[in-house]
Amino acid sequence: MISELTESQSLNRAKWQISARSFRQLGEENWQKSEPTWGLWSRSDEGLELLPVDLQGKYCLDVGCGTGYILKWMADRGAMAVGLEPTANQLATAVELSNHHQTSISLVQGFGENLPFASESFDFAISEYGAALWADPYQWIPETSRVLKPNAKLVIYTDHMVSYMVDNGLDEPDGKWTETLQRPYFNAYRTKWSEDGSDGVEYHLTPSEWIRLFRESGFVIDALLELPAPEGATSRFSFASTDWGRKWPAEQAWKVHKEPD
Repeated sequence: MISELTESQSLNRAKWQISARSFRQLGEENWQKSEPTWGLWSRSDEGLELLPVDLQGKYCLDVGCGTGYILKWMADRGAMAVGLEPTANQLATAVELSNHHQTSISLVQGFGENLPFASESFDFAISEYGAALWADPYQWIPETSRVLKPNAKLVIYTDHMVSYMVDNGLDEPDGKWTETLQRPYFNAYRTKWSEDGSDGVEYHLTPSEWIRLFRESGFVIDALLELPAPEGATSRFSFASTDWGRKWPAEQAWKVHKEPD
């Protein structure tokens, strides 16, 4: 745990201390699932294959694990699953749910920008929203590369720049996706949704910038998935219009692996 927090770390931790309560139900629902689902629409992993089927004996890391349900899915597949999460209230929910489901996982309080792990410790890492949206990518991507073994895979699941650019709300929970551009494509890197920062700080990169950052951090890019809303799906979030999401990419997933020695 680092002693001095950046502004975004402080704001995001404060936000999620409060938001943890409203995300508890989603956490409970996902802990009950035997197969992974992802994102705003609880998308099936079928065809995406974001989580390896066989993780037996592998050390696996979720960067920004929230309530810990991805750790449960990894542990079910044989992994020694470790979750990093900055927010005490989220960690408390993860501990409670892991005890209830009798699932052995490890939880560490900390930030993705400063991973408290030795170099080349992990065989696989993932971030679904978590650090992928709420941590500075210019810090947490190189840090994740450092703690991954050569050839180890990293999966990132987060929102798409297109859905970011058409959100017309100043405050994220009240925003709506429109069919016209509302925000710039460039220089979207660090975004406060409210003037006082109470809704935290998000990070968004263009695809070309993700590619550059991955390469500079020692990753090889395996795939970029630009994902529409699943047909017939219903989002839990008012800003995520399924009709809109059937026409334009709302979410994206990156699959990369660390270069071999």
